Amino acid sequence: MSNFLEQLLKDKDKAGVYLVGPDTRLIAEAAQAAGLALWRVNIGHVHDKQGFTGLVAKALAFPEWFGGNWDALEDCLGDLSWQPAPGYVLLLEHGKHFGAGHKQEFVTAVEVLDGVAEYWQEQGKPFWAIVSGPDGWNPGLPAFPGA
Repeated sequence: MSNFLEQLLKDKDKAGVYLVGPDTRLIAEAAQAAGLALWRVNIGHVHDKQGFTGLVAKALAFPEWFGGNWDALEDCLGDLSWQPAPGYVLLLEHGKHFGAGHKQEFVTAVEVLDGVAEYWQEQGKPFWAIVSGPDGWNPGLPAFPGA
């Protein structure tokens, strides 16, 4: 299974924004085995744009010029020159509170992440943003293809 996940995570054409259940351990292990940059961000207590962008910025060690807004998030995620890697996996863990309780901000975050995945696809690198949540929760994201 892990070899399948490693190959999947290396596939830039399949990368994007997806939903998984609560256990992200196998995805994290496969990302590391594939040599991809991996970040695990607990968004379980996020209430707004500032909370979301702040946690992502801290986890990915964004440059000081990061402005804390959606455009700046997209700019930084589309650069990542300070985090060189053959591909990227951003695990957004415990996403139900943000996704269900703060729907508009969550939708905007997904739109930004989707645009970033498309950008990296054009650069020949996979960018995965994988939101985890409890079994049965459906925020309208496609299921992770390796699930």
